[in-house]
Order: sequence, then structure tokens, then C-alpha cells
Amino acid sequence: MFEDKWFPVARADELVLRHVFHAQLQGVELALWRTDKGEVNAWENRCPHRGMRLTHGINTGKSLKCQYHGWQFHSGDGQCSVIPSVTDGSIPHSACAKSFSVVEKNGFVWVNLTRDYLSEPSVLTHPFALPPSVLRSIPVNAPLALVQTHLLRFCQYDRHVDLQTFQARQDGLMVHVCWQEYMFQTVEVLFMLQPAHTEKTVIHVMCNQDDDELQWTRRINQALTTLKLELEAGREIREEEPVIAPQPVQALPRWLPARVIERKEIAEQVVSLRLHLPSFNRFKGIEAGAHIDVRTPKGLVRQFSLVEWDSKQQELLIGVKLEPESRGGSASLYHEVKEDSVLEISAPRNHFRLVPGKGGTLIAGGIGVAPIVAMATQLEHEKLPYHLHYFVRNIYSRAFVDQLNQLDSVSFYQAMQPDQVAGQLETILAKVSPEQPNVYICGPKGLLDTAFRVIREKGWSHIQVRHELFSNRVSHNDEHTFRVTLAKSGKSYIIPSGVSITDALKEYGVHIETSCEQGVCGTCYTKVLSGNIEHKDEYLSEEEKQSGDCMMPCVSRSASGDLVLDI
Repeated sequence: MFEDKWFPVARADELVLRHVFHAQLQGVELALWRTDKGEVNAWENRCPHRGMRLTHGINTGKSLKCQYHGWQFHSGDGQCSVIPSVTDGSIPHSACAKSFSVVEKNGFVWVNLTRDYLSEPSVLTHPFALPPSVLRSIPVNAPLALVQTHLLRFCQYDRHVDLQTFQARQDGLMVHVCWQEYMFQTVEVLFMLQPAHTEKTVIHVMCNQDDDELQWTRRINQALTTLKLELEAGREIREEEPVIAPQPVQALPRWLPARVIERKEIAEQVVSLRLHLPSFNRFKGIEAGAHIDVRTPKGLVRQFSLVEWDSKQQELLIGVKLEPESRGGSASLYHEVKEDSVLEISAPRNHFRLVPGKGGTLIAGGIGVAPIVAMATQLEHEKLPYHLHYFVRNIYSRAFVDQLNQLDSVSFYQAMQPDQVAGQLETILAKVSPEQPNVYICGPKGLLDTAFRVIREKGWSHIQVRHELFSNRVSHNDEHTFRVTLAKSGKSYIIPSGVSITDALKEYGVHIETSCEQGVCGTCYTKVLSGNIEHKDEYLSEEEKQSGDCMMPCVSRSASGDLVLDI
């Protein structure tokens, strides 16, 4: 039903700031909106929470707010960033608006429902020269093929057209007509068609006459109105039920090449890598808290938060710490990657985003300062209140000092032991007010555990903690053997005690993509059809864990009985 094609869905001037525009394409209702920075989004017109139309919502300039329960979805990836009823920051990662590929070009907004293109595709090219004037669009309650046939006879609807010189051509969704008028003036009109649904087509118009645009708008619209009345005469016009579109297929490769243009020792056993990415223009809406996957020279996959990014220079900055207990990932990057090395990286993802329009208290430990520096920079740029608290083992462990020195509100603490950290955190968290309750923490699990313990013991229920972990120590005590059945093949496999599901299945020739192998990154997210899960990850929210329908098989297991996985 859905074609892998680009369709015009609106004129660019219809997407005004702080507005949500309604459109329809192949039966799918769309919510089109533009951020204050000019980025255009095309989303399915349906809130994933209760199905409320997003076109009834509010465009905040950075996110789209559903008016039913106030959920907010961020520009670009559609990730839910605000749920008013969730005060602890545990927003499910699966709460996303369904977004489609969108391009603004030649005065129109174009959408592809089936492919996830993150860059401007070449398929928008066509054999016709583009006229300079974008005229008014007109909807016609008739099928696409019928509208095309009548447009090829456009001369019948405009009595001023010279029939002797009239020519018409068709290419896909475009119909091009031209003729000569007085003084051998050549008039060209390009019609671009939007199949709203099976019985409705929107005609978008461009014309090469820009000296008196209003005159030509009236003349062509009058002709199209005549065409519209003829096509709709005697036809039953009915409202069709909206179609639910499938999730777009990823058209880009999983990995993109990035060259290391700078490698610097910035702290004890910590290096920064500045990456040049020729395809950087594919990445939209990067904000503080975003991370990328990096394939190491050893073939392992690890996550690294973005410290800086520069769209014009096409650069990203990350930090790599040589972990004492490295399983090969950090050691491979630290020792083997030099300037001019080429790494493979993923597009940025963000599950650690700042609450829009709010300041906060920022707490970092060790290399966990990477996303926290980016957050502080963004808050300072937006003139929102913040204070960054950075815990390190010693003065030589401070990473990204150059970036920290450019910030106005930073405190350093030479303490990493739980008892030392606890006392400092009591003082820090005591200053968190109900008016600015957001606390962002990134670092070792011990830092996060200590913060939660202090908050619980002090009864500071107003504090809302948002966190990101770089490691998760998983215990394998009291594990038992169980069976996993793969629903799509019907095959069953034994998972021994002390062996992860992903490792065991790999031995059987079944590959589940992994990255951190500690239940932190979410790469191995897998749907579960039945079974009792023992969750050992730090990625899923409590709500997702309680649902019992998903797991991180790199660490989580069966609590009792067998599991059936949706793979």
C-alpha cells in the first residue's frame, strides 16, 4: 500500500512557527511542525499514549505537547521528554512519536512514509525545470490517477491557453504543462500531486510567472476549481478512517565512517577524540545528553556521550577512559586509535535529555562528566540556572578541564569513596528546591546509589533524579539453567547458569546485537512474549520492567521457568 517515494505534503510557508499543520498522505494523518530553529518534523498525528491527535497540541518551539495528558515529544527523534505524572524522570524509552523522513525543498515539505532517510535524498530530482513561484494548493476529492489524466488536459479548463502551442508531460507525481502567450511569452506550470488517501488528491502548483503572481494565482486557481467541480460532480464524498502507518525502515547503514582529527590526553588514562563525519548533515536536533555507538578496532561496540558537536565543521567530541577492568572496548580505543584513524559510529541517540525550559543540579563522577559538560553548556546558553558538581579521585583525574573552565558555575570534589561522597551529596542535595527539583547524575553506579540513599534517608521526595550509567556490576550468584524459545523459528535452547542469554544463543548461531553487555545501553532490547523475567539491567524503567514484555538479554534472565522471546 505504501510506496517508497517522496510526496509533497504542504507548502513550506504553511509551517509557520509555533503552529501544528495537519496533512494526509496515503491515508496516514500527519502532524507537521517547525521548531524555532527552523527544523521541520513530520509525525504520525497520534500521541502514542492515548491516540490523541497531535495537531490539537501545542508547538513549544522545541517539542510538541499533547493536550490530553501533557506529554511532550522532542523534535527530531520524537522521544518523550516530559510526562507530568512522572516525577522521578523514569520516562519509558519506548514512548516516542512515530516520525517520518521529511525534507524541505523548493518551497515544499516532502515526506517518505516507508524509509528513514536522515539526509536529503537524490530522488527528489525530476526532469522539469522548477518554476520560481509557489502558488496556492487545492484539494480534489478524486483518485490520483483521475486527477493526473485531467491535468494533462489543463488547456480545456483555462480559456486563455493557446491550444496550438499547449504541451503536457507527466513524470511520476508531477504533471508539467506549457504554452505560449502574447509576445511569444512561454508559460510553464508544474503540478505536484499529494495522494491524501485513495479518494482525495491535493494539487500543489508552481508557475514561472513571478511578475504578477496574484494574477496567475487567480487564473490558475479558477481553472483548477473548474477541474475540481467536474471531477467531484456526482461523486460520493466520504471521510475515510485514518490508516496506521508501519514504522519506517532504516535506509542508512547502521555504521558511518568518522575520521579522528584530534587525539588528546586530557586526564589520567583519559583521551578525547574529535571526530570528523562527512555525513554529519544527516543528524538533526542533537542536544545535550546524546550519545553515539562506536565500533572499536577490536570489533566491540561501546557508547560514548557527546561533549561537543559542530554542524558547520561536521565534528563530534567524545572522551574515552581506560577502564582498569576493561573487557577490550576502552583499551582498544585508548591504545590503538590515533589521529587519522577511521572509526565506525552510529547516529546520535538521546535517552538523557534535559527537561525543556528548566534548570537543574548537575552531578558527575569521573568520565561521567562528558554529558554533564554538554548539559551545563546548554543551560548556560539558554540562561537557565544550574550548578555542576564534579567528583574525581584526584586532581589528575579531571577530564575536559578546558570546557569546564568556560562555565560559570562549577565545583570540584576530590572524593569517590561512598562515605566521602555521601557527606558532600547531603550538602549539595539539601539546596535542591521544589521550584528547581531536577537533578542529573552521570558516573559510576556507586555515585548514583549513594545519591538515591541520601535522598531516601533525608525524605527529599521532591527531588527528581535523571541519570545515565557507564557501568553496571551484575551478580551471577544463585543463577539457574532455563530454556529460551524463539517465537519466529519455534526453536528452543538451553541457557546455562552463569552464561548470558546473548552469549548462549551466539554459540547456537543466533545473534542478538549487543554493545555494553552490562544492561546499560539498550542495544539488545528484546520483546518477551511469555515468562517470568529477572531484570538485572539499569536501562529499562520500573514501568517497563513491571510490564514483563521486554528485557535486556545481555544480563537479564529467567526468574523461574522458561522464556519465549519475540525473535
